[in-house]
Amino acid sequence: MLPRRRLLQSALAGLALGPAVRPTAAQTPFGEAHRPRLAALAAAVLPQEIGEDGHRRAVDLFLRWTGDYKAGADRDHGYGVTALRTLPASPAERYPAQLDDLDRRSGGRFSALPIADRQRVVREAIDAAGVRDLPGRPTGAHVATDLMSHYFRGAAANDRAYGRAIGRGACRTLKGSNARPAALPPATGGR
Repeated sequence: MLPRRRLLQSALAGLALGPAVRPTAAQTPFGEAHRPRLAALAAAVLPQEIGEDGHRRAVDLFLRWTGDYKAGADRDHGYGVTALRTLPASPAERYPAQLDDLDRRSGGRFSALPIADRQRVVREAIDAAGVRDLPGRPTGAHVATDLMSHYFRGAAANDRAYGRAIGRGACRTLKGSNARPAALPPATGGR
């Protein structure tokens, strides 16, 4: 038999931990668990010409970015700006609820909808969120516009826009820097 003191301590510890409740999708930290819905979103909002492989790479890079995001980290400051700024809370904290909203707007089957219907649902959700322009960087205003912003401001979209393997942001050597970047292979995209 447990002494009264130990019994009381165990009971209080159990209360402190709270009930064992399975978190909802909106409470689950954004990451791999959300990949299928994020992939369905990417297919609806990113260029069809990049195909499934391009959509998969865009989702991989977006998930890596959100996973590596460190709130409170120092931000770059512009030339002549002496004030140091830090990153705000991760925009990814809002994404699970926004993905849940896309499911709600589509009767719980966003991923199963044809592309045109997914695009309609996304437009409605973006309008409801009050987003009018793509942000310069993901802000959390809506997962769809943040995914598009992350992709369109990245190296892959830059290469696709010019039709060349420029590799913006890549660290290259001087050897061959005077040569024109290689042409990209034709887009494989579409469905």
